[in-house]
Amino acid sequence: MSWTDSTTIKKHLFDLDRLPTEYKDVSVELSASSKGTLPHKGLVSSSEVVKRLLTMTPTEQSGVTLNGETWVALSYDKLVPDNIVVAADKGLETVYQLDKDFAFNSVEGKVRRINGGSIGDGAALEVYYLRYQVFTKNIDYMIDYDNGEISVVAGGSLEPETTVLIDYQITADSGADQLIAEAITEAEDKILSILKDEYNASSTDQGLKTGATELATSIICRGLATRSLSDGCTSAEGRARGWRDLSSQFEISAWRTLRPFLHSPQITHGQKKGNQSWEWS
Repeated sequence: MSWTDSTTIKKHLFDLDRLPTEYKDVSVELSASSKGTLPHKGLVSSSEVVKRLLTMTPTEQSGVTLNGETWVALSYDKLVPDNIVVAADKGLETVYQLDKDFAFNSVEGKVRRINGGSIGDGAALEVYYLRYQVFTKNIDYMIDYDNGEISVVAGGSLEPETTVLIDYQITADSGADQLIAEAITEAEDKILSILKDEYNASSTDQGLKTGATELATSIICRGLATRSLSDGCTSAEGRARGWRDLSSQFEISAWRTLRPFLHSPQITHGQKKGNQSWEWS
């Protein structure tokens, strides 16, 4: 067992903020042995879309007529988001703006004009887009949702040593648990690197357990501060400042708690040695 655990950390942090649970276009390289590892575990079953760019050359479709605000289906679906060009002619002298002049549904392969934009009602347009090749579970690939692993099915369309793009969701709990697990590993690595000789990973002193919990919590708060600035939510700066302040409080408390067990209160870099010997009680 580790010096601390997810349950103990969660007692200190009742709200882990708005952790992302949906990921798009995550690049995963399949090895020569036909396997690949996603950066997350605990995927939501059947939430994945496994794909790759079909070609780097855009598909051109002429004479796409947009009437009113009615959706018009293009020749293909499963298109690359934000890589569509809608123009008045092949010379591309007049190029329209996405979400201002027209809307785009990349999954279903549809476009429509937006009233008030620059595209006239009934205009016939030139449309350029990139296409995905989407693979089929159990025919092209298998996926282990719990461990976040993908493997190629022999005889399918997907080949080993290929880089694929994967959309998927993870459960909120699995995202929090993974964040906590990474923080625990980092905290215990820092403690072990400056631990006095009379203590080791098997020591069971309560102060080491408490200090490890406080330091891991500080690391989580620091990560949540960074995440708050990039999640697009309102009051991001205030939320980030709150997490940073909380991180500082936990870090100060951690090193104070750990001081009797360490050679030096200063953090140094040591080899990563995950501790699996202390059972929390």
